[in-house]
Amino acid sequence: MILALALLLTACVFQPLGTYLPPPPEQVERVKARFAPLQQLSFAAQYEYCGYLGRAEDQTPTFTEMVRGGHDGCTPNLPKPGITPIASLHTHGSYDPDVPAEFPTVRDMESDRFEGVNGYIATPGGRLWYIDSRAMVAVQLCGLGCLPQDPEFHAGDDGEIAERYTYAELKELESVF
Repeated sequence: MILALALLLTACVFQPLGTYLPPPPEQVERVKARFAPLQQLSFAAQYEYCGYLGRAEDQTPTFTEMVRGGHDGCTPNLPKPGITPIASLHTHGSYDPDVPAEFPTVRDMESDRFEGVNGYIATPGGRLWYIDSRAMVAVQLCGLGCLPQDPEFHAGDDGEIAERYTYAELKELESVF
């Protein structure tokens, strides 16, 4: 009986490699609230912004300072001591008809995997993506206009956008662009 309970608890706590686990709804709501003003800033400045969602020693969720990156990338400052990063966050900047930005990139997924965190990405079209870096899957949590949308955005320029992409599918998609 005790062994069965221990196995059940282990299965609930540890995610098997390749198995997607959705983020907690309250975490998604915090991230959406944090991204809303950053989207506007990202569109106006035409740069990406990035940071982390972390957990303080008392388990309180907290965000690091969001920093400005470049037109096609961003390197966040590491969290202060006592903050454990649990997810990266970044915008994909402003709308550019020549840059596919409505889905995560292979580099986004690889960076999260390397850092051992999951990730959230906000697109110019107002989509919110979640990267489960253990399963190597990107899932669209909400579609066009869910977050603030760049006024210059034109839907359809990046083709049809799926609700979910595996790492291999993103690699294939990027080879088309």
